[in-house]
Amino acid sequence: MRFMLLAVTMLCGAAPVAAETLTIQGSDPASANTNDLIRISVDRFEGEDGGAVAQQLEAALGNAQFGGRPYFRIVAPESGAPIDGLVTGTTRASVDEVPVTEKRKKCTDYDPADKNKCVKEVDVDIRCRRRTIAVTTTARLVAIGDGSVRYTRPLSARDQQTWCPDRAASRTVDDYIDWAQRDQVQAIRRDLAPTGYSLDVRVDENRKGLAKPAAEAFKEAIRLTKSDPAAACRTWAGLTRDAEPTAALAFNLGLCTETAGEYDAAVDWYGQAQRLGSKNRDIGEGIARIDRQRRALADWDARKRLMGAN
Repeated sequence: MRFMLLAVTMLCGAAPVAAETLTIQGSDPASANTNDLIRISVDRFEGEDGGAVAQQLEAALGNAQFGGRPYFRIVAPESGAPIDGLVTGTTRASVDEVPVTEKRKKCTDYDPADKNKCVKEVDVDIRCRRRTIAVTTTARLVAIGDGSVRYTRPLSARDQQTWCPDRAASRTVDDYIDWAQRDQVQAIRRDLAPTGYSLDVRVDENRKGLAKPAAEAFKEAIRLTKSDPAAACRTWAGLTRDAEPTAALAFNLGLCTETAGEYDAAVDWYGQAQRLGSKNRDIGEGIARIDRQRRALADWDARKRLMGAN
């Protein structure tokens, strides 16, 4: 591995990233089995806000993409056109208010010499109101071809606010319900379609084990991550030609190869970093991230064949 040359030229067009990090871009796969469901309809959800929630979910699924292509073909349920999957659901919101009391300090005696200075306080009760908001949404996806339920998920959110004469509620009922329903829509969308991400991962700056010239080059590469990550990766790759990599160098090369989409090489570098004694928790996260990216890519390859036939 020490002689492996990295295809870091893929990084050359990347925008500058935050200090001492490399930017990893990828996708998490859908958790639901939707691979063969290309044409999707979202029916109106039951509940007072069901129409609005269904419209939000339809838009979210319609905007889902992979590789720059739409993941679903959204079909209006009223059109009667053929579909592969139908999403239905319910959404409910409840509001409950009860009176409560809270304790406050009240001054009963002030210093005669300083009217702003309290010398005696007592506890008094003040009347307040406590409001509890619950928002529940359940979504269900049925495959039309065989009638199987491919996905169902109940989601719930709860908010509790207490306000008093001296303290106002920090948000309105409508604001919280709107936020909760939007959040639940996004959770359903993440379950049904891949979710892309862009993640800045901090490089390992430990130069221990490197000879002085190599250590200086390693340090310069760290500096380059701020403005030219491709050059940083080329520098780290060059160091492996003349010496065995250290744990820190292996980890950084794992980030470089993952960024370039060379997932086999990235897993090898991360594994070598572990064998060399690195305790960096980002190693395990990187290996898991690559596994999810590979599953997302495999799902997309299978899906593209079906999309070409529809």
